[in-house]
This record gives sequence, structure tokens and C-alpha cells, in this order.
Amino acid sequence: MFEYVICVGAMKAGTTLLYYHLLDHPQIRTGHKKELAYFMNVQEPDKAEYDALFPEGEGLKLDITPFYLCHGPCIDRMRQILDPTKVAVIAILRDPVERAFSQYRMRCSQGIEDVPFPQTLALEKQRTAGSLYNMRMYNYFMRSHYALQVDKLYQTFPEENILLCLFEDFVKDQQGCMDQVCDFLGISRIKARPMHTNKTVVHVKSRLLDKFVACVARLMPKRLRADWMRNLRRKVRDANERKDIKDSIDPAFEKELIELYREDVVQLRDAYGVDVSRWKHFTHL
Repeated sequence: MFEYVICVGAMKAGTTLLYYHLLDHPQIRTGHKKELAYFMNVQEPDKAEYDALFPEGEGLKLDITPFYLCHGPCIDRMRQILDPTKVAVIAILRDPVERAFSQYRMRCSQGIEDVPFPQTLALEKQRTAGSLYNMRMYNYFMRSHYALQVDKLYQTFPEENILLCLFEDFVKDQQGCMDQVCDFLGISRIKARPMHTNKTVVHVKSRLLDKFVACVARLMPKRLRADWMRNLRRKVRDANERKDIKDSIDPAFEKELIELYREDVVQLRDAYGVDVSRWKHFTHL
């Protein structure tokens, strides 16, 4: 029986969607927020300190921190204090080209990024060096190299403790994927409530309104985070989006990224049976 459920990522691949589905599950215990980031921020982890992040009681302890997947030391720190046989690991993978662009668009919406997307590839190594913060902010392309990241998981945890899911399947059939997750965890199935996907508001009419809505949602007590509150937030954000501006990847750069990830995607397919044909940029493999 598992003691912990750790969703390690990937970023912009449906981890928030998974969190909201499991948030009120009676057999799940969550911390005070989705991303506890303990193994990211603490270099010398302590099990008692980590356990204290979760409320007392029965149920699996859930930690969803997407940075864990792309930063190997996080996985090593888990192994230092947690029994690998007691940890259920979930990784949700998304078309690597789409995932990188989604992260880039999010940073633009946050006012963090102002460099054109094609130019960020050449800058990534320099921008992410020497700072964990910069690595989190600007590692668009490294995060989408899944094969080595997944290798690390299988080197650390028993194969039967790892569940690899696809973002594309999750957003298409939320009920089916949640049934799969619940069965994997050994907990009762729940009715999946249709929720929005990882759409990022990049061009907004009012950035102040966007920040205000996000702030109110974070401050809302857990008992009040009902469907109506999440739906209200989504409606306000949708109304605040500028519909006249649509972003897309430059076709030449898109082809460059497909080649960048080709070998990695083939390795995922051959080594771990990932159905990469579900990714629109790699249906031909």
C-alpha cells in the first residue's frame, strides 16, 4: 500500500487538473497548496519535516510539484528519506513542442518573458545557469526532454510504482484517466467533474484584473473551493482575454523543434511504450 503520491510533472501537462480532481478525495491528504516543492527547496530533507506538511489522519499524502521531474536532485532527495516501495509516482507527459510553447506563453502572460520564442532556444543555457529561479523560469526546452527524466524515475522507484499518462488523453477523457489514476493508487473511483484544461491567458485586457482573480482564488479557504468558485474564476479570465490575438509557433522553428525532440521521443516510445502517436508533432513516428 502506498503512503505517498508524488506527481512529478511535467509542467503545463495537466498537473493542476489532476490536483483539482483529487483535492477533495476522501482517501487523499493534500498540503496547504498544490506544489509543496519540498524536495526542490530543501537540500537536506527530513522525513518528519516532510510529513508535517500534510494534515494528520488517514489517506495518501499527495504532493504535486512539476519541477521534480526535470531536476534530478529532487528525485535523489526523495530516495534519501522515503521508502521507494511506498511512493506512487505519476508523470503526465505532453507533446514536447506544445509543452515548451505553453510554458513560454505562460511566462509572457506573467510579464516575465519578452524575447521572441525562437530566440529563447539559443539563450536557454545561459539564462538558466547558476540560479534555480532562472532554471524554473526559462527552461522551456530542457523540460520537454522527457527520456532522461523518465529514466531517472525508473532507476529510483519500482516499475510498478510509476504511472505515465498523456496530457492529450487526460483532457480528452478526464473520467477515463481519473479511473486509471484511482485504480493505480488503490483508492475508490470518483466522478470526474469536467474542468478547463491548461489554457494560458497571454493577452489580457486588464492584467490587474487577472492578478486580482488569481489572488482571490489562492486566498479562498479550502472548504469554499467548490466547483462554482473555479467556474467563476474561469469565466472571468475568459472574459478578460483578448480574442483578437492568437499565438502560434513560427513554422520554420516548429520544424526545428520537431527535430530537436525526435530522438528523445523515439526513446520514450521504444523504452517505455509511450504512445507518441498521440502527439500531433510526432504522429508520423
